[in-house]
Amino acid sequence: MKLLIADDELYMAEYIQKLVDWRDYGFDKVFVANGGSMARDILQEFVPELLITDIKMPRISGLDLSAFIDEKKYPTKVIIISGYSDFGYARQALHYGVSEYLVKPVLKGDLVETLERILQKNFVLEEKKEKDKICLAGDKSALISYVKNYIYENFDQNLSLDVLGEVVHLHPAYLSKIFKEVTNMNLSAYITDIRMQKAAELLEQTELKVHEVMELIGYRKSQYFSRLFKERFGVTPVEYRRTVKKDLSNV
Repeated sequence: MKLLIADDELYMAEYIQKLVDWRDYGFDKVFVANGGSMARDILQEFVPELLITDIKMPRISGLDLSAFIDEKKYPTKVIIISGYSDFGYARQALHYGVSEYLVKPVLKGDLVETLERILQKNFVLEEKKEKDKICLAGDKSALISYVKNYIYENFDQNLSLDVLGEVVHLHPAYLSKIFKEVTNMNLSAYITDIRMQKAAELLEQTELKVHEVMELIGYRKSQYFSRLFKERFGVTPVEYRRTVKKDLSNV
């Protein structure tokens, strides 16, 4: 998902950008806009799922951006940042469907609490009545076990957050949050780890070429695959296979 942070004071926007690990909430792309004009351009081009904006900015305010989103019928949810003296003004934004507001100074705990409310209210999809339906009211550990098993059995397929969210009928952001909560590990990192383990097995047990192993586990760019493999095992795929064969010959 995409997030847009808008403030005419750039340091404040960057402060919010660094306040939490946005990947934990399913946001893999974060835009920072220094003012309302830039924010409106980003909204038009990318239509992010969430906008966090200061309410008072020159020329185009946070309220103007909220009205723009409402007019265009974008699905973007909005968090307004307001000073105490702006509270009455911030309330006007509710007419444009603003989801939440935060009072300055923005603290990490307040931001996290607000994000979780938005995820719960807006980003959790309705359960579908199918055989493999996962009940949200049920055990989170069971849900994550289901996701892990799906990843293990489909490691060579597209395993984007959107795809996995569709599998268990949850919004990607909410699934990402639950996965981190239960496993203390980012979902993307877990997928990479499973794929690297599979790559190592194929290098050990088959005579497949490295590029064939790469394609079998779902990668298309050899440099990217080699970098991930080396980060996991400390050596390149070629070096790994050479070491394994050497060890076997010494047995």
